[in-house]
Amino acid sequence: MAQRSHSTLTERVIKAVALLGSAQAANILCSVIRVKFIALWLGPIGTGLNTILINGASMISTATQLNLRDSAVRDLALPAHEETANLKTAVVRRWALLLGAIGAIAMILLSPALSASAYSGSLDYTLYFAGLAPFVFFSSYSAGEFAVMQARDRMKKIAHSNLTAAIAATLISIPLLYFLRLKSIVLVINIYAIAVAVCAFCWRERNIPTPEKKLGIRTLWREGKSFLKLGAAISMSVLLTALMNYILAAYINSYGGEADLGIYQSGFTLVNSYVGIIFSAIAVEYYPRLTRYVDRPHVARTIMTHEMLLILRLVTPVAVIFIACSNFIVWILYSSQYEGVVPFVTFAIVGAIFRGVSLCYAYRILAAGDSKAFIITETLSVIFGLTVSIIGYRLASYLGLGIAYLLWYIFYTALTAIVCRLRYNVLLPLKTWGNVILSAAICGVAILLWYYVAWWLPLLTILPFILLLMSVSMKRHKRQNA
Repeated sequence: MAQRSHSTLTERVIKAVALLGSAQAANILCSVIRVKFIALWLGPIGTGLNTILINGASMISTATQLNLRDSAVRDLALPAHEETANLKTAVVRRWALLLGAIGAIAMILLSPALSASAYSGSLDYTLYFAGLAPFVFFSSYSAGEFAVMQARDRMKKIAHSNLTAAIAATLISIPLLYFLRLKSIVLVINIYAIAVAVCAFCWRERNIPTPEKKLGIRTLWREGKSFLKLGAAISMSVLLTALMNYILAAYINSYGGEADLGIYQSGFTLVNSYVGIIFSAIAVEYYPRLTRYVDRPHVARTIMTHEMLLILRLVTPVAVIFIACSNFIVWILYSSQYEGVVPFVTFAIVGAIFRGVSLCYAYRILAAGDSKAFIITETLSVIFGLTVSIIGYRLASYLGLGIAYLLWYIFYTALTAIVCRLRYNVLLPLKTWGNVILSAAICGVAILLWYYVAWWLPLLTILPFILLLMSVSMKRHKRQNA
């Protein structure tokens, strides 16, 4: 029975990954198209400006939104009576609007400081930052709606809304980029957030009865304080990461110039976005499920182990393909001006394996609602990540940044594993860690073959080996469950 449950769970997760992953892939494709046109028509300077603006707006959004998407999902996913669940949903939606309005105002008020910090005291870009207030507001609204959908397992609605928004935003953005060039950056960023919000509204959960209680200040606080407190902790940690990205971007911009920043950001986006398709799709299904069983340690450990092994199986082949084809991927998606970022992509993609492993542990901390542990863990992670990134950049430019990315997520994996072991007695089987080491070793061999022999050799040797292992593993599970 346990084996059949394991097989059913795998099928469920794979379906979720296929559904959400396909939508994410289309979303990423649309994003790549937008970035491609920015790279062609605006050059590295335009890419750098786009990076600075998005990082600044994301930082303000994170600080004021209280990471409603993740914190509210936990409350909405917990078992409750229908009336209580409906009230929680209404409260989440109201808070999404309030926090969005607060964020938009904060974006306008802090725009001079953001411009000065990013451009060596210059206030020339104040209006650019202030113009992103709509981005902050509509992002908050969307977060509330997606939290409701995610907690109620409405995967199709999430996928359809994201897909439609990405296509619509891209179709509108391309002519703006062509005709307005640098002046279109703020419009393009806002258009995407507005498109997501409109689609979230169109696909929102409408069959939820209006609660009998009036949503006054006392009700909003009483019913929302649990997810707001957790959200404040998550928001602080995410803000630290956003702040790290902003400081690192500003440092690269000051030390190496906007062209260096644009090239680095292209590689960072490449690694995070494409592997992020898998992570985002898995997390949408994994987090609510883990939350429901967080009070049953044995079941929670089983879910974590299963998720980790699945991530390794999905990410390792992608990493080998990235390593072998990194030159072609950068050339196709960007241009020859960006080929310097290839060393970063090659090593950072190995770090994506550890990023996936750490994701399983990090969501365990969130599922427990342990805000204190989460803040401490994220703070230490960000300090370490920023430190090694600056050192890596100064010592070895893009190669140093790639190695720093790998070291950062190795550290984060170890840190989250230790926290889960000490606070929740989570000890995963040694076999699971053996698979993590094997995946990293396979990527290391692929790098050596790519660098010292030929770029195509990992595709002809290592990739078939990985696929063979996956095939044997799947056949073994089918025979056991027969």
